[in-house]
Amino acid sequence: MSIKAAYLKLLTTHKRAMVLSRNGTEYNIYATPSNYSRKLNGPEEIAIKGKEFIITKDTLDKVTFPGAPKRGDRLADEDIGVNIISEIHEMYDFGGAIIGYRVRTS
Repeated sequence: MSIKAAYLKLLTTHKRAMVLSRNGTEYNIYATPSNYSRKLNGPEEIAIKGKEFIITKDTLDKVTFPGAPKRGDRLADEDIGVNIISEIHEMYDFGGAIIGYRVRTS
């Protein structure tokens, strides 16, 4: 089994139906919540909260999302609410092909 096939199989085990939106256009996608979340104290005791999700490139290609996720895009679902993407990290297969994105929200 290739890394991409194993990656896709693993992510489908606990994916969530979500809505990814950019500039008012909504795309129904599946995203997988990561076990990582943060509640950090910043300067002068400012609380920094966030969640992390993984979105596969295949998912974005299926809904013809325009390119990669960007800062300011919104991820929403009825249980978690609306999350604004603040960081994007590409995930690579052997050979350097992008197979997904780890997005962090704040």
